[in-house]
Amino acid sequence: MAFRDLVRNHLYGKPGKRDFTAADLPGNRVALFGHVLNIRLGRMIGMNLLYLLFWLPAAGWSLLNGLQLMNLASTLPAREVWAALQQALYNYLLILFPLIALTGPFNAAMSDVFRRWARDESFFPLATFRAALRANWRQGLLFGLLDGILPLLIFLSGRFYLALVEQSPVFLIALILLVAVVALWLMAAPLMPLLIVSYELRFAGVLKNAFLMTLISLPLSLLIRLGTLAVPILAVLSMYFFPGALVYVLAIGSTLYMVFLLSFNKLVWASYANALGEKYLNANIPGARTGIGLRPKEE
Repeated sequence: MAFRDLVRNHLYGKPGKRDFTAADLPGNRVALFGHVLNIRLGRMIGMNLLYLLFWLPAAGWSLLNGLQLMNLASTLPAREVWAALQQALYNYLLILFPLIALTGPFNAAMSDVFRRWARDESFFPLATFRAALRANWRQGLLFGLLDGILPLLIFLSGRFYLALVEQSPVFLIALILLVAVVALWLMAAPLMPLLIVSYELRFAGVLKNAFLMTLISLPLSLLIRLGTLAVPILAVLSMYFFPGALVYVLAIGSTLYMVFLLSFNKLVWASYANALGEKYLNANIPGARTGIGLRPKEE
């Protein structure tokens, strides 16, 4: 009897409850994010494991090289450490490039799943992931190539300008500009896969709109980027100020990333990209919807 009632309530709803209306929708983006997080938590953990699978080669390579760099720093004489670290870092970034590039199409496909979740849409995640992968793999791969090669280019450029700064302080300006470009990329890059799957844009248009929306939305873009990098930032701070806590920070952080944090960060950026896209792009596209998933505004 209890099982039959459970099935009936699942199919038809509990008796005495009123129908869900547009007035019951979340009134703002924060409420919508909390609502989605509450009802999609289990599936987000599942998608986190799938997303982690595509990042395993890059993560494994990074772990091996991180251990090697720490070993070099602790065993070599002080005068030889800097040169050895530079060479090891160059070798690491050279191999990391194709490993990150290969994640590009899967990043774009995963972005389609999370942008729909961020709008509280109902769909089949795996079917949506496969369809988005087929439709967007080319631009996703372009994004992956760019995302993969930039760390190597930044390293080489930074090493080049640091050497020039020793000769003339004037080149410090170029070094500062390089840091600004890196910061801008770190804020704009998470928006790019979401723009790829949301709009029919050329890749140059994806880059332009991502950078423009990032600049227009400062300092919020910076706050969100820092928030989604909280674990790596804590690891770096603990390495310098609390070396004894580094092992615990890495253990807890790694567990969070493996279980949930990749999906959580993806949902944060998807919610943010939806808000920016609806405000700056959809508003200028005839027939495009705005406020998707939110309570309609009273006129």
